[in-house]
Amino acid sequence: MSHARGHVPRLLVALPAAALALVALLLPMLSGLALAGEIEAGATNVRSDDPTSITFSTRVQASAGLESATFVYKVLNPDGNVGGSGAATFSPGTEADLSFTLEANNANRYIPVGSDFAFHWELTDTEGDRVSTEEETYTFLDGRYQWQTRSADGVTAYWYGDDDRQATLALESTRASVDEAEALLQTEVPYQVKVLVWRSEEEGQLAMRPRATTFDAQVVTGGQRVAPDLLFVFTPNADVIRHEAAHIVTHVAGDGPFTQIPAWLDEGTAVYMQNDPGAGYRAAVEFAIQTDSAFSLRSIQSPANSADRVNQFYGQSWHTVNFMVEEFSPEAFAEVYRLIYAGSPTDEALTEVYGVDQDGLYNLWREANGLEPVDFGPRGSTETDPGAQATRPPLGIPTTFPGGSTDQPAAPNGSGGEPAPPDDAGGSASSESSSNVGVALAVGLGTLLLAGVLGGGGLLLLRRR
Repeated sequence: MSHARGHVPRLLVALPAAALALVALLLPMLSGLALAGEIEAGATNVRSDDPTSITFSTRVQASAGLESATFVYKVLNPDGNVGGSGAATFSPGTEADLSFTLEANNANRYIPVGSDFAFHWELTDTEGDRVSTEEETYTFLDGRYQWQTRSADGVTAYWYGDDDRQATLALESTRASVDEAEALLQTEVPYQVKVLVWRSEEEGQLAMRPRATTFDAQVVTGGQRVAPDLLFVFTPNADVIRHEAAHIVTHVAGDGPFTQIPAWLDEGTAVYMQNDPGAGYRAAVEFAIQTDSAFSLRSIQSPANSADRVNQFYGQSWHTVNFMVEEFSPEAFAEVYRLIYAGSPTDEALTEVYGVDQDGLYNLWREANGLEPVDFGPRGSTETDPGAQATRPPLGIPTTFPGGSTDQPAAPNGSGGEPAPPDDAGGSASSESSSNVGVALAVGLGTLLLAGVLGGGGLLLLRRR
């Protein structure tokens, strides 16, 4: 009996001692896991005082303090999103104010006003834990003006000021031009079209793509197509808007993955879609015919880059397109676009449809206007047409950010240009850390409870015996 009374207390005392030892081993692990994933970011504030830059900022709570913060963005584009990333500046401490400024219009990068952004932050604390915030969106507008919007029939107009007639004009003229150009070229624009209307060229100057100063000073810019789905209008009249809207359709119909329509075909079609080509273009092409000083089509593969050639370039381009449609047929004209989009060089497309290349088409046009054909001589079999420069996409030039990161090139097939997150980044990082902490705490509390029960029971038995 004395042996049994002495044995039971020693067993009960040994069990709580083991449990306490296990708790001692778990405590350092628990203290480390309590900080994991404790990074929280608020909503991002976006400010753009003018078209030259955009500043993104947010406040972050990080219990261990931030080690690094990266801003990751992409500009949404129907032809393929384009994006990049850069190191954000932030204040030290457990509560940090993050800021990142993106230059939007300089010699290396052009992001047109009206572009839609998708962005998020990649955050790393001093313990090495990483968090990727949820994606946010933003529409970039010229912060100097209070913009209003109106949408109808697949077109969204942006304008400012008290006179909403400009919005009505933009909506109606854009829709009419797109509809008529789609019918002519037998295609369909698969995305929403956005039109930004400034009251004058002067007020919109800062938003334009940079060009040669001398050229800008001598040429009035009524409008621009600055992205596949985005138009700028600086002279709010129907023909300016119809012209620029037509470029939306010519791009969809003719600019394929490997080939582009030449400038004379692109601009000639856009002028053709106007209600009237205008007295300046008519007079310039008529003078060229009278003086036998017309441009060969090969010489106007790209837009005119000198002011004294502009009217003749547009006038002759329109006159040639008008000849193609009326002399042959609208169906044949649409087929030329289809073949170029499918990958045929311009000469091959024209030869398949009309039986002549660009030189032959030029001579047919000359003869129709009372001029003698020109002897161009044989062309080398390896000679290729120069690439068109009429419709360059934005964000085509890589840009270096602080820390050495660069913009990504445009992603193919309309996919995102966003960099892949690190293996332990993304939406699951925070939840995974929280899950680990919960499991560890549950194990620790259970162990402490077991130790308390066993220890209390042992003391009670000792006291009774």
